[in-house]
Amino acid sequence: MHQKAMIDSLRSLLFNLQVDVIVAKVQNVCDDWKPNNPIHSFNRMYFIIEGSGPIEVDGTAYQAKPGQLILLPCHTVQSFPEDSDASFHKYWCHFTARVGSRDLFELYRFPVCLEAPDPSEVKRWFQQIVDCNADLSPAAILHSRSALLSLLGLYLQQPCEMIANPAAAAQKMNCVLQYIEQHLDQKITIEQLAGLAHYHPNYFIRAFHTLLGCSPMQYMNRLRVEKARQLLASDQSIGSIAQAVGMEQHNFSTMFKNHTGFAPRDFRRMLKL
Repeated sequence: MHQKAMIDSLRSLLFNLQVDVIVAKVQNVCDDWKPNNPIHSFNRMYFIIEGSGPIEVDGTAYQAKPGQLILLPCHTVQSFPEDSDASFHKYWCHFTARVGSRDLFELYRFPVCLEAPDPSEVKRWFQQIVDCNADLSPAAILHSRSALLSLLGLYLQQPCEMIANPAAAAQKMNCVLQYIEQHLDQKITIEQLAGLAHYHPNYFIRAFHTLLGCSPMQYMNRLRVEKARQLLASDQSIGSIAQAVGMEQHNFSTMFKNHTGFAPRDFRRMLKL
């Protein structure tokens, strides 16, 4: 999948992203704490305040140091070298970032180590997560997720790559996603997509929703809206934009307003204010 198509696919997936903090703390850790080849279904994120030392993720070595964010994705092998005596003062949290039945970091690989662009802001976000983790009020759930999303946003600004997944169902669905992105200017039916995956249409809809957290039609319409928003910044006619996203103009205008709250012409005028 080429870079633009991958970015478009990632943007669409993020509409269905559900993040949850499992636990978060700030503490000193040393020899009594060392990941020893664990493989977990949750992700870990650290912000190193003091200390440095090596850490390995799926056999690749990294050097953690102050001011860095460290992302340890789910379903990866994580360890310290046996001769390491590293100790850290750090913020840390365990979290999930799910899109349907899959975690975002099962689908895309981001840098493990990231220099915090603004350490004081990163520290504030982590402290918010830690404080909210101990707060049982309903609002604390939203504040915690808000801070975690801000931290994840730093990673999403970095180059990433789609992970090749050997699972047959995931491979089939990747083929479907590529077909949608390459034929968005055409009328696409559920029967066509189900045929690509060699599924019955009803089973295909369920499988798509399980993997991506939305229906095929919701996914396609979100891609269409994203493409239309970009094209509305040009002088291209509304009719030709509707054709570019594979829809009749009337249906396009209705769909666009349902997703954005604005008719295409109103949205274009707003862009020029």
